[in-house]
Amino acid sequence: MKFPALIPAVFVKRPNRFTADVRLGEGAVVRVYVPTTGRLTGALRPGCRVWLERAANRERKTPYTLVLTELEEGGLCSVNASLANRIFEESVLSGALDAFRCDRVEREVSWGSSRLDFRLWQGERPCWVEVKSVTYAAEGVGMFPDAPTERGRKHLGELEKLVVEGQSASVVFVAQRPDAECFKPFEAIDPDFANSLRLAQKQGVGVHAYRCEVSPESIEIAEEIPVEISPPLAK
Repeated sequence: MKFPALIPAVFVKRPNRFTADVRLGEGAVVRVYVPTTGRLTGALRPGCRVWLERAANRERKTPYTLVLTELEEGGLCSVNASLANRIFEESVLSGALDAFRCDRVEREVSWGSSRLDFRLWQGERPCWVEVKSVTYAAEGVGMFPDAPTERGRKHLGELEKLVVEGQSASVVFVAQRPDAECFKPFEAIDPDFANSLRLAQKQGVGVHAYRCEVSPESIEIAEEIPVEISPPLAK
């Protein structure tokens, strides 16, 4: 997907999870919207370069939205969690993902007590998909979540129930940065999510991960990367 013309700035600080203070050029510090609940550990550091999108609503309190950050070892990270869904859908519709060939795409479909991201149809056969945005990576390993996520565990449980009922279901981790060479659940941050992912995979839920190529002009899925789910840590 293509980005609109983005505005460069320098990150100063993050007062809370939904806002950040940035410096525009040599000018004043302004407060911008951060479109994720994640901690953005390693992706957002004081003094790093960032790129912003101007808000369509000129009366919004935060006139810009944080879009990209420059990683310490080079490359860019997209920080908008909702973009992971758009990137995945775009790749599915273009036929770029071998694991998700389909004829029709439905978005935000209710099932049980949740609303799952996608239901893909291949003829009369549905495949349910939940997409997660990955912004953390270390030594080539992309990891999710970077903050505990009860909602994420709930979604895995719903996918597991679908598989038990005989339907197809997958969770997809989209690393919105180019340096993720494989994916693992972030055991140290949320061991319960990691265990839920193990159980879901054992039950038959598909687990896929992809890394993206990112530039100030665009972001797109580059390739599927290996998923490594190790046994639980010893207590």
